Amino acid sequence: MKNVIKSIALGIGWGFTVLVAYLTIGVLISSDFLAGIAQSDFIKYVICSAVIGLGFSVPSLIYHNERISRGLQVIIHLGTGFAIYVPVAFFAGWMPTGYGAVAVAVSLLCAVVFALLVWLCFALYYKKQAQEINRKILEKQNSR
Repeated sequence: MKNVIKSIALGIGWGFTVLVAYLTIGVLISSDFLAGIAQSDFIKYVICSAVIGLGFSVPSLIYHNERISRGLQVIIHLGTGFAIYVPVAFFAGWMPTGYGAVAVAVSLLCAVVFALLVWLCFALYYKKQAQEINRKILEKQNSR
């Protein structure tokens, strides 16, 4: 239960962090960027970013199941995340549908690349953490 609550909190936090980064970049590019966002749209964006964050974080609990291969875990984790991301992003209006299918495809590709980069950063972090734990275990065993 502790892992579920932690995953929920991290997911919402990540969703909000990505939204704030997006809004910040938008303001840096165009100072009137936020003026073009209605209050109701902003609230929708906040809710959608939390849902997407949950869509990617909660399925990461699959990594606690050691009976499933790492490849299948990744497919379940990211597959679930994107199954949630795509309809929510369309609902939020984040997909550039007015610019045609190529623009939507590029937008989806950017989302995939971003998600894979975030996943890779987490994977490298946890790998380093495991190596450090193993090193400390070996040190304790050798000191006996």
